[in-house]
Order: sequence, then C-alpha cells, then structure tokens
Amino acid sequence: MNGKEKEQEYTISIIQILKILRKYLIPILIITIAAGAVTYVISAKFIKPKYKAEALIYVSAKDYMQSGTMTTSDLSIAKQLVSTYSIILKTDGVLNKVTERLGNQITAAKIKANLSASAVNNTEVFTISYVDTNPERAQAVVNAIADIAPDEIMNVVKAGNASVIQWAATPVNPISPNKTRNAAIAALAAFVLSAAVFILISLLDTRIRTVEDLTDEFDMPVLGSIPTITADLSAAETAEDDDDE
Repeated sequence: MNGKEKEQEYTISIIQILKILRKYLIPILIITIAAGAVTYVISAKFIKPKYKAEALIYVSAKDYMQSGTMTTSDLSIAKQLVSTYSIILKTDGVLNKVTERLGNQITAAKIKANLSASAVNNTEVFTISYVDTNPERAQAVVNAIADIAPDEIMNVVKAGNASVIQWAATPVNPISPNKTRNAAIAALAAFVLSAAVFILISLLDTRIRTVEDLTDEFDMPVLGSIPTITADLSAAETAEDDDDE
C-alpha cells in the first residue's frame, strides 16, 4: 500500500467517524448534559462544603527589636526556621493544647489530618491553614494554634522568635466542592465515553442496511435495488390486481 492509498484510507476513516458522531449527536448531547447536571446536583446537595481558615506568622532569627537591626544572615536563618516551626505545629504537644482550648470538641488527630503549614513565597512568613466543614470551627482551630504555637515553638527551639501578623477570619466561601468544575469534568467524560461507545458499536457493526451503506463501503455506484415489500404493500397490490381483473 503506497502513501496515497494510506492517506485515502485515513481520510475515509475520519469521514466515517464524523458521520457516526453526526448520526448520534443528539443522544451524545443528552448523555453529556445529563451527566453534568447530575454531578452538579450531587455536588450541591450531597457533598458537604469545606472551608479553609488561614493565619500568618512571622519568624525572626532573634529578637532584633532590641538592637533595631537585622542582617542578611538573620533572614537566612529565619527562612530555615520556618520549616522547623511548621513541623512543631503538628506535634501532639501543640495539638493537645489546642483541643483543650476548644473544649475537646475536636480530636488532635482530626486537626493534624486537616492542618497544613508552609512558607509564603520562600519568605520568613508562613501560613497556618485548617480545613473543616464548619467555618467557625476552622477559624477557632487556626487562631488557637496561632495563639499557642509561638510559646511552644520557643520552648522547643530555644532560638528565634515567632509572632502572629494576621489572625484567621471566618471563611465565607467554601473551597470544595467546586460544583461547576465537577459538572464540567463529568460532562466532558460523558461526552468522550458516549462518543467512543457509539463509534465502536458502529464500526463493529458491518451489516449493510441501506444503499448508502453499500456505496460508502465499496465506493461503487449501485445500478438498482430491490424494494422492501411489507404486508400492507403486498395486500394493496393484490387488491389492485383484483380490481384490474
């Protein structure tokens, strides 16, 4: 098979696929819209929204307020301390005090599972984030950690200084579920899968049903065709013959 024949075969295959998609376009669209709508409803009605509260803590290598100066070395050390402080925040010593502060309404294990701390753009500032289905509780947990952590950090590290520069506010907008995104992903997946199924079924079905199927398959003109004779047509022709007699 030369290159021209291969190109022709490939072109015919693309045209065939486009014809299949056009033929089943309506059911594909119905499945796509239904999948997106169902996913949106499930995300809105059956999945609990989650809220994230955040606080910011500033880390310094030493109490430079007494001297009024800070060196480049101090800044470098402070950045290194950020990762250390982030680990200390998740220790049982800190989290147990947080649960006590909150009246043991939440366990230390649950706080640890939904707590994160990381540096902000590789600076001496790091953020404390906590995710919860209750926005007020998310705020209470973060602020309790921000209040307790600096003293606990100083007791462990014995160096540097940590201070809260921004307390957590009650989150208003949930971070999940993203209903629109979930619906779009479900709709796209449904479109691709339904289109693939219809294409596969059509390509595997090699039966010839119409004159168009015959011409598309063999690329040759049809000289004639035998019409399908139904029972009603046969009876009508018989009655017409009787009238002629």
